[in-house]
Amino acid sequence: MAQKADVNSLREAELNRFKIMVAQDGAGLDKVLHKDLVYIHSSGTQDTKASYIESIVSQKTIYAIIEPEEFTQRVYGNIGINTGIVNVTNKKDGAFLPVNRLKFTDIFIFENGRWQMLSWQSLKINK
Repeated sequence: MAQKADVNSLREAELNRFKIMVAQDGAGLDKVLHKDLVYIHSSGTQDTKASYIESIVSQKTIYAIIEPEEFTQRVYGNIGINTGIVNVTNKKDGAFLPVNRLKFTDIFIFENGRWQMLSWQSLKINK
C-alpha cells in the first residue's frame, strides 16, 4: 500500500524509525534516513547519514528502548515536522544506562513515495 504525505503516515514513519534503531537494522536505517540527514544529538555532536548508521550498526551507540512521551505531527506539503518528548534508554557493556528524557524536533521529507528523516535535534530535559 502506497504511503500518503499526512500526519498519520508521518507518525508511523517516526515510530518505525525508532523500532529500526533499536533493532540495529542498517538496511532499514538506510531506507528511512534521507541522504542529506543532519543528526544533532542532545550532547551537541553531529552525524551525517553514513556516520549515524555506522554508530548504530557497529554498536558504538545502542538504543535499547525508545518511548515517545509527547508526540505531535505537522505536515506542510511534502515536509513533515515531529516535535515532542522521547525517553531513550541506551545500553553500554551489556548494562542499561539511565533514561535520557529528550525534547526534540525532527523534519521528514516525503520523497520517492515514503517519509525520510532529514534532520533531528534534541536536548536533554529534567525528569
